[in-house]
Parts: sequence; C-alpha cells; structure tokens
Amino acid sequence: MNESTPNLGAAALPAAVLAKITVCAEACRSTLQTLEADHERLRVALDRRIRPAPDGPTRRLCAVDGSHATVPAAGATFAAIAAAAVEDAALTDQEVLVHLLPPVEEIEMVLGGLRCIMELRLLARRIRATNSGLFVLDGSFYSVALEINRLLVRYAQDHRGGRPPAWWEAFRPLIDEFFAANDWRLVLECRRVIAHPKLATAADDVAALAPHLSGAITDRTLWSSVLHAGEYSLPVALLRHDRPHLLTGYRSPALTDFRAQRPAIEHGYGQLYVLYYRPDATGPAYRLELPAALIAREPLGAVLATFRSALRINSMQEPLPQFLADAICRQLGHALAATAEGARTRLQHEFDLALVQRYLGPYRTPR
Repeated sequence: MNESTPNLGAAALPAAVLAKITVCAEACRSTLQTLEADHERLRVALDRRIRPAPDGPTRRLCAVDGSHATVPAAGATFAAIAAAAVEDAALTDQEVLVHLLPPVEEIEMVLGGLRCIMELRLLARRIRATNSGLFVLDGSFYSVALEINRLLVRYAQDHRGGRPPAWWEAFRPLIDEFFAANDWRLVLECRRVIAHPKLATAADDVAALAPHLSGAITDRTLWSSVLHAGEYSLPVALLRHDRPHLLTGYRSPALTDFRAQRPAIEHGYGQLYVLYYRPDATGPAYRLELPAALIAREPLGAVLATFRSALRINSMQEPLPQFLADAICRQLGHALAATAEGARTRLQHEFDLALVQRYLGPYRTPR
C-alpha cells in the first residue's frame, strides 16, 4: 500500500472518492472562470449565427420516448422494451414487448436498437393518425441511426450462416414490419417532426471556437453561455462531415428491403439541421434537430413557440409531454422486476424449489 494512503479499512474506497471533491470543484471552477472570461469574445465570434427567435402560432405537441430493461437470472434473462406517446398531458399510444431470453452477449446493445425501432414505429403510427401538430422525438436523430445500425450489424452477423439463434424469432416481426412499412423514411421526411436530445454531447463548435475547453464542455453548454433569452443559433447541418457509410447493416441477407431503403434514409439525414435555442434567462439553451422544411422563418417560429409553451414547469428542463413520456417509460424496470418475481413464485408451486432457483434465481449475489 502507498505510504501516503492511510489504512481506513472498509471506509477506504468511499474516503478516496470523497477526497477528490476539492479536485473536482477546482476543475469546475476553472471551466466556469474560462467561460465568464471568454463570454464577450465568444459572443462576438458567434454573432453572425445568433438571431432573435421568430414568433409563431403554437401547435399541439406530441412526444415519443422509449425504454428497455432487463432482469438477468441464472439461466435466463427477462427483457422488456416499451415506447409511449404523450400528447399535451395525455397518453395517446403505447407499445410493449416482454420476452424471456437465454443469456445473450451484448444484450443491452440489441435491446437499445430494438427500442429505437419501436420508438420510430410508434412515432410513424402517430404521424399517420393525425395531420396536425408537432412531434418531438426524445433523443438525437443521429444516435438513433447509430443504435439501429449496431443492431443490424449484429443481426447480419447472426444470420450469416443461415442458422440464426432462435431468440431472434421474438424480434423478427418488429424488424420486418418496421422496414416493410417504411416507418424510418416516413419520420425523416415528415415536416412535423423534431428531435430534442436532453443529453447532447456534440462539441463541434467548442472544437472550432474554444479548443482550450474541448473535453470540458459541450456545444449546448457553449450556447447556453453565449445566447441571451429569446435567441437562437442559425441552423447548421446535422451531419457536418461526410459520412458515406452512415448505415452499414444493410449487408444482412435477411434484410432485403433495407438495402433499397438505405439511400433514402441516408438522404433524409442529409436534410436535417441543428440549432440551439434559449427561451428564457433562467434556463439553458436547448439543442433541437429539425428537417429542412422547418428552418424557414414562419415554420420555425411555430416550432420555437410550441417548444417554449410546453416548458411549463421551471424544474423540468424539457417540454411537459416529453417529461411525461420519459416518466412513464422509466416504470418499465419496476414492472419487469415484478414480472420476474411473479414467474418465480408461480413456478415454485410446480417444480422443485432448488431447480427453479438454479434457473430463475439471481445470476449474482443480491445486493
């Protein structure tokens, strides 16, 4: 043991973490001081991209969000995926899949891609059901592409030999219906859909204008510091760099329809734009992704007015429908845990308790 580290026994690990409070606070202090000192310079540098937000009529806002959860057992995994659509303050649609799977490597990656497919499928259903209003997707259009592409790459790998694992049967209908109905393309080409990623990690503007802050802040933080209340940044393309291979999962022999849809999907991504909008002085700037059809002044005014009017509670840094959709989906883990416990309890009356525990008992020591 290092002589400078006291032997604190069981308290050693939490004490070591707590000892770093001063270091973390100092790093934050340095970043905040730099932001304050650079405010005017950054404001001048970004002046050409800053505009007062146009006003417009408010629309009905529908938010779509999804979630997935797992309860691993010793010989199986309970898995669930859900998506919900909330319009204003009412749940308008939902979709849930619950399956028992064998232990699957990279199960979180698989379920993440399936969750995105379910979200887009539900969003497409809501678009077809109404010809008015504004729809907001929880998350980034780009992260959705990455998630689905990772899923399709794994799908292609597992189907290469013509004998895919049997557990894919549970999800094949969802994947097939998604591409057969052209749901992804519909969402990308719809003039009423925007995306709001709450966890926005892009840092392109930081790298270009404040490289000394790279790794410390994101573009959302930068624009929150620079924009005044009621201002937005002029839209820039979502894909700022040439990405000719945005989607690679099309090589799967099991996805013949996707091969034909891929060019249209990638073209749709080329028509998406990003802006940052700060509605008021007390809150941050929000990252909004929207299609080219919405960046003209009049439709943009309606988008920003609708987004602003849905920020009804100061403690919620997202539109109310998006908050409610997220809150509904987050209950999935609790419901799945109850499902797993219920299955174990029911089977204990039919089989030897030790057998049930060996198969459905915890795969690791419970906390």
